[in-house]
Parts: sequence; structure tokens; C-alpha cells
Amino acid sequence: MPRSDPWLERLTGARSSKQSFYAEWRRKSHGLDRAVEALRAISAALCTTTSGPDALCDAVVAALARHFGAPAVSLTLVARPEFRRGVVPDGFAGLASRTRVEARPVTTAGLVGVPVLLDGECTGSLLVELPGEFDESDVAILQTVANQLAVALENACLYQEAGRRTRELEERNRQLEVAHRRLGEAGQRQLISQERHRIARELHDSVAQHLISIGMNLEWCRKQEPSSPVGRQVAVTKELARSALTQMRAAIFELSELDTQHSGMRGVLLDLVHEFRAITPLRVRFRVRGEPVTLSLATQHALFHIAQEAMFNVARHAAARSIWVALTYRPGAVTLTVADDGTGDPRAIQRRLIRAAAPGGLGNIRERARELDGTARVLPRRGGGVRVRVDVPVDGSDGPVDGLVDRDG
Repeated sequence: MPRSDPWLERLTGARSSKQSFYAEWRRKSHGLDRAVEALRAISAALCTTTSGPDALCDAVVAALARHFGAPAVSLTLVARPEFRRGVVPDGFAGLASRTRVEARPVTTAGLVGVPVLLDGECTGSLLVELPGEFDESDVAILQTVANQLAVALENACLYQEAGRRTRELEERNRQLEVAHRRLGEAGQRQLISQERHRIARELHDSVAQHLISIGMNLEWCRKQEPSSPVGRQVAVTKELARSALTQMRAAIFELSELDTQHSGMRGVLLDLVHEFRAITPLRVRFRVRGEPVTLSLATQHALFHIAQEAMFNVARHAAARSIWVALTYRPGAVTLTVADDGTGDPRAIQRRLIRAAAPGGLGNIRERARELDGTARVLPRRGGGVRVRVDVPVDGSDGPVDGLVDRDG
């Protein structure tokens, strides 16, 4: 048998005992073309990294099935569902187990299994049922695919996690922007409210008090000469002073009140709840019960500040996690309740509410309720915590007082 030419072997990579090496060269060339085509198809599948781990695995399995014309392909990974094409044969189960245990390619009866290795650790197995005969190049292609898949899969997971964290960061930034805007709006409203209250206090303490004094003096003068022309003129002047005081009271209420013309009592309390949600970690819930009725400016003003004072007390002292605000309309009355799940003692707080000597805190709540002929009580909340309840009648007149005598003294 003639020997093959060693130089020809080195040039073609083929060994043959015949004088013609064409058939062996064709076989090797076909295998090389097939390997290049396989790598091209698999590399295109591996480029789906940014679509997520599941899409990547599914694309690789589909590419292998197309390239090899495989009746069945299966990819199993730790903590991920199985990816498959075709009807998986019974031999895949044992082949997958051997592949993971031995961490090397395993072939048996037309089935090939290669491990998916990452940093020397087996993270899964890639199994293919090959039609007809297969050679070492097919096994080498599968192992190359498995190795590249492990790296691409790790990158896909990192990309997916980075995308999730980016979305979370964008959502948190959006929430911070909303909270910042609300804080700015709340600060502006607070400054405007403080300035309006300052003007209202000055009008109440100066002009309104002077009108009351003028009215009292005119009443004394009228009683001295009730039937004389001077007495009649004094009576007319007294009525003018009474009218001026009524208008002054209306201006004071408008200055010291929030804008409830369009939103009503429910609207201003809802704004207060939104502000608390933005500036505190408390969970604040608001509810309206009953059929709403129109409340006077004085009633709205008092209920708003009672709710504000009660909620601030919870935030400062109660060590609570939640606040429940409720506005209940009943025939002839309206009830405001502010409840919390904190650690306050209802009985001790009720005693302080009764004994509060000066305005401020609980004293403000009690005095504002009294001014409306209402009541304020501190009760235990079912489930733990404290419930502040204020009941105010709404069937009487709680607008400006008719006369020159100031109820505030």
C-alpha cells in the first residue's frame, strides 16, 4: 500500500493511502463549511442578549434545531424553565444527569449532551438528538455554543437587572420630583396662609375691637337722650358701626380661611391629607360619609385647623404608622374624626384636653369646637390607638354675630 505524502497531509490536513486526496479534502472542506455556518447562526442567536435571558435561550435552541436539523433540542439551566424544540426522547433525562455530573460532553445512541460551564461550574446542560451520523466537529460546535451561551446568559441577566434597577431609579426620581413639587406648593400655601392670618389677626385686634368700643360708647350715649335728635342720630351711627363690624368679620373670615369656594370642605381636607403623605412617612387615609351640606366659613375654618392640629399631634407624639381622617355628615351636625394606631393613652389625652389652660395643641382643638357650640373628645380606637372626635351642629347660625358684642371677649 503506497504511503501518503507528508507535505500533502500538512497542506490539506487529510491522510489517505491513495494517490488521490480529493475525496478526503471534500469531506474536510464540507465539515469546515458546516462548522462556520453553525457558528454564524449561533452567533446571531447569541446577539439577543439585550432581549433577556429567556429570549436568548429560546433563540439558541431554535438555531441549533435549524442548523443540525435535529428532531429534538433541550436546554436545562439551574433555576430556569426548560427550553426545548421537538419531542424530547426518553434518553434525555439520563443524558442530562450524566452531563451535569461528569461536566464533559457525553454521546450515546444518536444523542449528544454538553455541559454549560461558567467559571468552571456546571450551570446546566445542552442536549441534542442528531439525525444520522455525527463527528467530533459537531460535538465541538455544541460545546463552543454552550460555553458562549454561559457567558451571554450571564450578561443577559446583568443587563436585565440593570434595566430593572434603572426603571426603579426612574420611578423613584419621579416620586421625588412629585414630592418636591408638592412640598414647594405646600410651602407657598403655608406662607400665603400665614400672611393672610396675620392680616386677619391685626384687623381683629385693632379695627374690629375699635368698632366694638365705638358701638358700646354710642349705645351709652343713646340711652342718655333716646328721644332727642342727637339720640336718634347716635342710633343711626350705632347701626352704621354695627354694619361695619359685620363686614369686617366677613373680611376676617375670608382672609383667615382657605379657598373652599370650589373644592369645599372635602377638598381642603383632601389637600391636607396629600400634604401629610408627601412630608411624612405616615399612611394617611381620608373618607367622607353621609350627604354633604354647605358649611359656613367659620365651621370650615375650625374643622380644617382641628384636623391639622390633630394630625400634627399624631406625627409628633404618637409613634404611629397610619392616620384615618373621616368627615361624617348627619342631620343637623357634622363630625370630624382623626384616628391613629399609635401608642397614646386616650384617657390621659382626654384629661389634658379638659384641663388645657391656654390655647395651643389640645387647647386649640377644644376652643375651636366650643366657638362652634360643638364638643371635642378623645376616645380609644378599636384595634389600638387614639381617636379624636369633634361634633359640631350645623343647623344654627355660625356666621358673623349680630350685634357689637364680640364673643371672643
